[in-house]
Amino acid sequence: MNYVNKGKRDILIFPKFKNLNQLELIRRKYDELYKILPPHITLAFPFDLPISDAVLKDNLEKVFKKVKPFSIKMKNISFHKDEKLDTYYMFLDFIEGAEKIIHLHNKIYNEVLETKLSFPYTPHITLGNVNNPIKIELNEEFETIVDEVVVEKIGPNEESNIIMIFKLGEKPNKSSNNMWQFKISKGKDGRRKMVRKGVRRKWKSIKK
Repeated sequence: MNYVNKGKRDILIFPKFKNLNQLELIRRKYDELYKILPPHITLAFPFDLPISDAVLKDNLEKVFKKVKPFSIKMKNISFHKDEKLDTYYMFLDFIEGAEKIIHLHNKIYNEVLETKLSFPYTPHITLGNVNNPIKIELNEEFETIVDEVVVEKIGPNEESNIIMIFKLGEKPNKSSNNMWQFKISKGKDGRRKMVRKGVRRKWKSIKK
């Protein structure tokens, strides 16, 4: 694996599908990030901008408190060629809720990161990559309510360290001014989950 994103941050949604295991069966075979990152929707791709964690947190709170939780539904696999890498990415596509994801994406880039992508944004979940399109049987629909967004800091081995969690539509609790760090860990049942690390960082101690 080429660790090009270590040390960068990105902004993700971890959808809570009841039938998530069906996606994991595919990712186990085709996605090199399977062991270190659960299925996710990327709102902001890995960035290395001169924005402190504290400023990023404050600005994202302003965006997310105005957005109510919303439903999404996904189905079918499409293939998208990466000309530079000469590979095809497998996407799980949206059938409902894509416009809400695009709205969040645009708000983050326009109002928080103040930058633009060099390519068109298509909401999706990446299931892996292959040399050529293949036939995969996946007839189920994947449906959930999106009520949470996370900021991830990518570790030296591309592992996921969740440094912020935001609840959509909720005003920040001023009495709780701490940031907990999380990491993606595999539980006894073999499923990956977010585990709170033992070190707590106080926001007021982070210089802006």
